[in-house]
Amino acid sequence: MWLRLIHQYWRVCVFKDTPANTPYSSFLLVFVAALFFLCVLLQWFFFNSMSQVNFNDILIIGLILVTSYVFYTILLLFLFHKSARMVQTLTCLLACHTIVHAVALPLLWMMSLLNVSNSPGLLSFVLGVFYLVLSLLLSVWQFMITAHIYKHALMIKTFAAFLASLGLLGANLLMVSFW
Repeated sequence: MWLRLIHQYWRVCVFKDTPANTPYSSFLLVFVAALFFLCVLLQWFFFNSMSQVNFNDILIIGLILVTSYVFYTILLLFLFHKSARMVQTLTCLLACHTIVHAVALPLLWMMSLLNVSNSPGLLSFVLGVFYLVLSLLLSVWQFMITAHIYKHALMIKTFAAFLASLGLLGANLLMVSFW
């Protein structure tokens, strides 16, 4: 069952399916939100090996990020009179972003190891460039997934979906930066 669900959300991640074809379940929404929260926490722990952020701040940042996703998406759905799609849209958005974050975990782990090791300058440079390029590609992919989900959930044009996706990015950055 879980592999089937992951496969279904993976299909949304690679733009072969829409949020309308994903399960409608409040339990699944809570489960996926918790999974997303844990994945974000894990990423912050890898990041924390490169800087000093205390555990309470990491927890609050994770909660703020999940809250930002929820409120921004609910607001969009309400403004477009699509509130009935809230559970499916949020579940799909959080599940797909969890997949992207899970794909990024090995990359973050590699960079945290590189940060604590005494590797030669050229190797550090090459791995740093590799990290930056992959991070950029993953960010663009996540942005496009968000636009894809919003496009279908809100029944809007692609450009408007990219603006909605940009709005989510802005809301997340603002919410986390306030903390």
